[in-house]
Amino acid sequence: MRANIMKAHVNRQFIREIEKAFSTIYPYLRIEFPKDGIRWMTVEEEGIDSERWLRQAQDLLKSEVHLSDDMTVGELEARLQELLAVPVAIFRRSGKSWLETKMTRDWTLKQQNDHGRELANGIK
Repeated sequence: MRANIMKAHVNRQFIREIEKAFSTIYPYLRIEFPKDGIRWMTVEEEGIDSERWLRQAQDLLKSEVHLSDDMTVGELEARLQELLAVPVAIFRRSGKSWLETKMTRDWTLKQQNDHGRELANGIK
């Protein structure tokens, strides 16, 4: 899928499913798309239920983004920006809080998730 084609199919439901699918893979990381300032497509495509949106989100992460443990946060942000033409932010769990990963953008998703697990569980 090309970015301009993908952008035409992006609606808030699809974005929520991308966020959910990502958090299922990396439970100590969270991906967020802007809730304000972006004009999301509001009309839902007829006949597409949330299960199908989830499958499409999972497919996007696997086939288009090529999500993997050795991908860095910076690479993920750039790829999603390219595909969806919207900004994205990645957060890592830190105890009970979520911290943006701006300072550790060169860490892999696995490193980020493992560090988030350690911080959430109080391991030093």
